[in-house]
Amino acid sequence: MSKQSELTMNDSINNMLVVSSVSNVNPIESYDPEALRNSFHSEIRPILDVLDKLRTQGITEENVNIPTIVVVGDQSSGKSSVLESLAGITLPRGQGIATRVPLILRLQSCLSEQDSKILMEYENVKEMRINSEDDIEAAINAATDDLAGSNKNIRNTPISLHIRKPDAPDLTMVDLPGITRVPVHGQPENIYEQVRDMIMHYIKPEESIILNVLPAEVDFSTCESIRLSQTVDKKGVRTLAVVTKVDKAPEGLFEKVTSDAVSIGLGYVCVRNRTPADDSIAVARCRELELFNDHPDLRNIDRSMVGIPTLARRLVKIQSDMVRGCLPRIRDQIHEALQKRRQEMSNVPRSIDSVNEAVAVFLRLQNEMLNMLTQVVRDGDFSLVPDDCTLHYTARLHEEFTKFAEDLGKSGLRLSQPSQTDEIRQMFSEHQGVALPDFLPHTVLHQLVKKQIDSITQTCIFLVDRVFKYAAEVVLHVQSLIFEAYPHLRDRHHKLAIQVLNETKTTTVEFVERMLAKERTVIFTTNASYLDTIAKINSAVEKARRSNQAYIELDVGPIREGLILNEAVPATGWHREAWEMKVRIAAYSKIMHERLADEIPLEIRYALQRTIVNRLQELTMMQAFSSPEELGTLMQQDSKIIGRRVRLQQRIDTLEKSLMLVSGMIAA
Repeated sequence: MSKQSELTMNDSINNMLVVSSVSNVNPIESYDPEALRNSFHSEIRPILDVLDKLRTQGITEENVNIPTIVVVGDQSSGKSSVLESLAGITLPRGQGIATRVPLILRLQSCLSEQDSKILMEYENVKEMRINSEDDIEAAINAATDDLAGSNKNIRNTPISLHIRKPDAPDLTMVDLPGITRVPVHGQPENIYEQVRDMIMHYIKPEESIILNVLPAEVDFSTCESIRLSQTVDKKGVRTLAVVTKVDKAPEGLFEKVTSDAVSIGLGYVCVRNRTPADDSIAVARCRELELFNDHPDLRNIDRSMVGIPTLARRLVKIQSDMVRGCLPRIRDQIHEALQKRRQEMSNVPRSIDSVNEAVAVFLRLQNEMLNMLTQVVRDGDFSLVPDDCTLHYTARLHEEFTKFAEDLGKSGLRLSQPSQTDEIRQMFSEHQGVALPDFLPHTVLHQLVKKQIDSITQTCIFLVDRVFKYAAEVVLHVQSLIFEAYPHLRDRHHKLAIQVLNETKTTTVEFVERMLAKERTVIFTTNASYLDTIAKINSAVEKARRSNQAYIELDVGPIREGLILNEAVPATGWHREAWEMKVRIAAYSKIMHERLADEIPLEIRYALQRTIVNRLQELTMMQAFSSPEELGTLMQQDSKIIGRRVRLQQRIDTLEKSLMLVSGMIAA
């Protein structure tokens, strides 16, 4: 053992009693470590061992809260001295924040020096043995630098230090960085927020016991650690205060700890910090005994509120009571976490161990893909993906087709634009001699229709591009969902889907081009709305003229137009004939646009539905694999899925073992 442990805690207490008898003063209440060990070892140690096993197994990652003593305090409040005195070891000290990562300090008593051990764990380092207590400080500093760097940064990744030695109190505590508001050189500007968030993470659970370290020199109500603990424990029912540095400010301490102005529900324990003049922890405890027995301002404090031995007993008792009360809740939390993990595992694909299993899984996935695509593409059923609007296929197509119809209507002739009337009049003049003067030239009509078709050709082709691009996204998305665990199979299906959709797109573009060619070549309609539209326009214009209206509004297609009669509707001559031709073109364009607005979307929907629901399924069954060996390759699972399944199984195994441990402890 190290020099620091030459006198064990048992020896130090014996020395305290010797000093008190020689000094002829009222001694601090006798502390019998042997009796303490015997009374708690058989009852509490097994429970603490179970909780320590739960911690090491990472059970807290499953939102299972384990009773823990959390040591908090403002910077330089004496936290490290308190822990050193309880553990009988030396912890890192220094200017600014000495503790930069959470230190989980697990103290465990044993019967002899031969059973003593010191182990440290952090991140990927497991059960690193520390040979001597003299090496603890250096080991913690090295581990802290590994986790948080060699500067002044902090990090919420714990170091676990397990110390087993004779007469150590059976305690598990978490030491956290001291609270500071002003960053020193090398610390981040938000150091206060980082420390605060770390402290809140540990003290917020109701199972946490808050050990609030308060220096005697300050007004307790001004301590930031008090303010933080009161945010989660307003009545102080799980807060115990340790008053340090009592030798530096003994005046008025009795009133401060008895008035309890800051609501410390578990009470106060006053201690003397170890100083550089103290050669060992045992010497420090003897001088603590002398201080509380001899000092006139301190000797009146109740003996149950002073000394490190009292603090050790109080903590062991508080921890044991908290643990006993929390076991049923811990069991319920573990059970809930286990059920959740089992549910997650049920959603992870199982491993495939044979060709027959591969075939069965392949066929099941094929059916799932077909059913989902049928629901989405043909039936417009989004119940499988209610929140994923990208897969609401029929709704998105309807939006595209509605916009397409509107775009067609906007591309027609404008009755309100005189310039278009002048253009038609000019075409008339160029076609003189083709027909009798009182006939409207059919060649002009044909030329104007071709011009209308040319103006909408790009709109029609762009519609095919947009809809097929979206349809491909939907199919690939569905395939990615179904074949998530099988990347080779997913890629094969993606390739087939893109191939067959491109083929269908080509034939659909050909259909659209053929429709436009028919419209460009043949002027034809039996739709009565052609003559109705012409009559409606002429009637509105004539009525406006008789009533001397200068302005009228007309509905032709989806657009409502306003006309200034004298400019838009000539009364006689070539301009009048041009106007009449314009009206006929507008009426015919309305029918032509309605025809295209129905036929092209209908063809697109039919072609896509037939391709996705029928042809794609046939091709994937025919071309998916050609041999059992190829199927085996296709059905290889994603490494992430395999890793996830392994990790989930490990968590399930851990939770099952943890549940058995806790349930057995409750039943004992």
